[in-house]
Amino acid sequence: MQYIQAVLILLCALAGAGSAGYIAWTRRLKHVWPKRDQIKIINKAGLWTGIWEVLSQKKVIANRPGAGVFHFAVFYGFVTFGLKSVTHFFNGLLDLQHPIGLGPLDYVLDGVAVLVLLGVIALAIRRYTVMRNQLTHMLESGIVLALIAGLMVTYLVERFVPGMEDLNNTGAMVNWWIHFLILCGFPSLIAYGKHFHLVVGPVNVVLKHMTEIPGDRAVPGIDLDMSDEDATEEYFEAELARVGMPNGVSDFSFHTLFDPAACIECGRCNDACPSAEAGLKPREHFVLAFRDPDANEEALVELAPPDIVSTCTQCRACDTVCPVGNRPSKAGLELRSRMTAAGVYPPRALKDTGASPVSSTGNIFAADSSDRTQFIEDNSIPIYDAEEHDILFILGCQGSYSPDVRPVVVATARLLEAAGVKYGVLEDETCWGEGLLHGGGVFEDWPFYKIEKVEELSDSLGEDHTKKILTVCPHCRDNVSTQLSAAAVEMGKAPFTGVMSHITLLLELIESGKLKIEMSKEEVAVHHPCKTIHNDETAAFDTLLAKAGVTGVTSGKSPTTPACCGGGGGGYLWDSPAKVSKNRFQTIMEETQKDKIVTGCPGCHRMLAVAKDEDTKIEDISTMLFERLQGGGSGEKKEEEPTPAK
Repeated sequence: MQYIQAVLILLCALAGAGSAGYIAWTRRLKHVWPKRDQIKIINKAGLWTGIWEVLSQKKVIANRPGAGVFHFAVFYGFVTFGLKSVTHFFNGLLDLQHPIGLGPLDYVLDGVAVLVLLGVIALAIRRYTVMRNQLTHMLESGIVLALIAGLMVTYLVERFVPGMEDLNNTGAMVNWWIHFLILCGFPSLIAYGKHFHLVVGPVNVVLKHMTEIPGDRAVPGIDLDMSDEDATEEYFEAELARVGMPNGVSDFSFHTLFDPAACIECGRCNDACPSAEAGLKPREHFVLAFRDPDANEEALVELAPPDIVSTCTQCRACDTVCPVGNRPSKAGLELRSRMTAAGVYPPRALKDTGASPVSSTGNIFAADSSDRTQFIEDNSIPIYDAEEHDILFILGCQGSYSPDVRPVVVATARLLEAAGVKYGVLEDETCWGEGLLHGGGVFEDWPFYKIEKVEELSDSLGEDHTKKILTVCPHCRDNVSTQLSAAAVEMGKAPFTGVMSHITLLLELIESGKLKIEMSKEEVAVHHPCKTIHNDETAAFDTLLAKAGVTGVTSGKSPTTPACCGGGGGGYLWDSPAKVSKNRFQTIMEETQKDKIVTGCPGCHRMLAVAKDEDTKIEDISTMLFERLQGGGSGEKKEEEPTPAK
């Protein structure tokens, strides 16, 4: 009888493991595995950061503390009961009379079992009452919760019901088999449904920290090569297919395809999305849309409609709140790019007000370049000379032409002069393309555009790509340091390694003693730009405020979770149906009750200026510092007001 029982136990265990492995491979991993070479480890220290995030479950708890605590209990139930499950298997296989003891750990497991059981009950109540309209997979989740409860109950029965510890007892063996069969069947259910995140989620969290550091993200498809006039038409078609999606979902990258397997479907990303009112749902459009590897191009466009995809501001709030390391905004960036190559993106409104003005005039405002020239002359801003100047000051479209942002340029220039910094601007400057790439994907002219921009910048720097490049616009900064640097490498040149924001440079100048700022107490509302958060400059921004004597009052969950102005992802290029700027301004006003908002990005400045009321003032960190320049900022080297853009 013992041998028959042992054979049955082995067959059940092998069947359970084989079934789970087959389901996991065919449904979740088969189409992802061939793309594993796309995993690029750039931050080895991220291993420990990721492991700590998994062990602490801090993302799970942070955004929904109540449910998070119960998930914490269930998670550690799985972890701690792993060893107990092994001993349970051998109890039956070896036909032992009494369960294998684990010493003091048994008492720990007793407590864990009670906590897990309470957690399961609480999660079930929450799922089928207050969250029944927000959560998915109700039947599957109910079965999973019931099975977890079954494991805990059978364990507690074995531990505390008299006589149930004697495995020669019929009742005890029935209890043992119930527990064992649940263990055998559970993995298959996990592999089949959304609860596969219990296995994949921790891996994804660690990968997120090891494959990404603070900064901009390379836009998929930026290596599109259409510049060789001698290339055949077949080559061009193959290039477009490579960066497009002729095969649908299966064409996408490892990370975009791995995220659906890790997704817990909790909806935190949807809750955090500033474009939710326009219908954007990061969970559905940027994660679950990629779950079916057989979905073709037409099916994918139906799952993620271009008009809705276009409202994403690339703020990364969805990435920030995800408890399993998913990066929906990164998948959204790839989706936009591949849709563009496929010819189904961007929407006409975004194309007409974004790419078209840049193609015709070189800037997003369709302004005459002579207007920028006049602005530079009126404010005595020097033209850059690689041999004479230490810093190339890039103005960007908004710094060159926007009446709201030109004072930021002038203030920054005066601060540089006060610190004795030798700088200059380009005599002629066209759009650096960040809004076009992040908003509209790899636009039609990009293969030629990137070559022209790299050569223009390289020539201006005297071929020295290590020289400092200053921007007041983090969008320009990111495109030069990431997209154009990648293009430079493609062309056999070095990347542009000296690109920096005015936030970082001004702080360096103040802390080195080169720039003297007088403290003047003031309390203002602060809007931390998403790009500042992405580039890990929040602390620098706040330090500048403190050195100026300014107390900043934040709103929403910013800067822990980005709170977008609506200008990111190309949002400042068109009248997006997602009225993010209006909502953000209202939130700032309601929560801070201040009549001045300080930010550090021209895009934010412009978007909030459009949404604000007439009594509120929008100011950049540089203009605030200039007002406090020792010796009198506004009285020193007084210049004409910037000429309005035509």
